[in-house]
Amino acid sequence: MKLAVLAIMIAVSSSAGAQTPSSSQILVSKSGTAKTPPDMVTVGFTLRGEGVTSDEASSKLRDSAKAMSAGVAGLLQKAGEYHSSALSIGQVRSKDCDANSYGPQRLSTGPCAIIGYIASMPVTIQTSRVADAGTLVGLIGRLGGLDANLRAFWLRDDTIARRLAMQAALASAQTQARLIAEGSGGRLGPLLRVQDADYREVALDMLPAVQSAEAPPPPPPPAPRAPVRIDLAPEPIQTTVRLMAAYGIDR
Repeated sequence: MKLAVLAIMIAVSSSAGAQTPSSSQILVSKSGTAKTPPDMVTVGFTLRGEGVTSDEASSKLRDSAKAMSAGVAGLLQKAGEYHSSALSIGQVRSKDCDANSYGPQRLSTGPCAIIGYIASMPVTIQTSRVADAGTLVGLIGRLGGLDANLRAFWLRDDTIARRLAMQAALASAQTQARLIAEGSGGRLGPLLRVQDADYREVALDMLPAVQSAEAPPPPPPPAPRAPVRIDLAPEPIQTTVRLMAAYGIDR
């Protein structure tokens, strides 16, 4: 991605009558991007229980949830968070009642009599076992989870990624400012101030040292624990930081 560059020369003249020389500044806006291997993954699926009565459907759903939880725990050990925060129980009617689905409400008699119940519960799993993401989806399908899908790879904490992106942005800003200073017949002076994309001042003593932005190597994949292993190669997470840096000019 080609980074947009905004460079403005700002001449700040001394006040009238003062004997101090005029000073100049270079203001550069630059973006920096860091690519970091994801350390978290979210998987989603639905559990379902069917029965002639509501209690029967709920009981089957409960048993499926227990079996699923045990199977997932066997693969992920303690590295997974199992979330199920919604539940629905719906009535099932004969197909002959479908013609009346969008008409006025009808009693549950005749073709619209209730013949069963379906209990369903959406579930999400968040885990740091990124290397086991594909295997986890396959295991969920084998244990009866419906519509199992890998929803997202992400970072639990993007502090390091943002720091790397800031280093890249500062290095690019410094290079651009130096070219402008030399092109104007001067030399690049010290870094005076830095603002983020929301025009908030960034404390200079909090800035990381300008160096090449290299993401840490990904951790080695764990040994396979499931009968069917599916290996994936997730794209790195891109974290972008935009900064505006002001530099002085030495004449």
